[in-house]
Amino acid sequence: MQGPIKAKLMINVSHFTTNHMERVLMPETTHTALIICAFLTCMGLTFLILACAVPTPKIFYPFFVLLFYALSVLPVFIAKRTTPGNETNPKSEFALFLTAGMVLSAFALPIVLAHASVITWMASILTIISNIINYGTIFGYAMRDDEPYGSMF
Repeated sequence: MQGPIKAKLMINVSHFTTNHMERVLMPETTHTALIICAFLTCMGLTFLILACAVPTPKIFYPFFVLLFYALSVLPVFIAKRTTPGNETNPKSEFALFLTAGMVLSAFALPIVLAHASVITWMASILTIISNIINYGTIFGYAMRDDEPYGSMF
């Protein structure tokens, strides 16, 4: 009676070891992607801070694009959570339309502010560089395929 119990215990231990190795190996790629996303986000925010500080000190209008960074992901996030599966419907298409409008507004805002002479053109260029880096990071994060729910959030 003691023999089968010991054999069963050995099977469970070997199964634990296999799962443990998979858990140890999988997060390395996840951590690498997370570190790359964090680095790119910090670099984009550095350009945004430089847009506020370098050309004309104490002009913080370029920081308004932070609202677009936060709000641009919300329509797709809400539509993805309320839509079953990966099917395309008017709700998800409208969410993508709203997201595209917010991304376009984030690129247009510094140009409009520079044209109205509220900020300098150098601040506008630094803000646009920040937008390219940050939206590229958001897009890269949204298009990853390692989620069980699909890609877009």
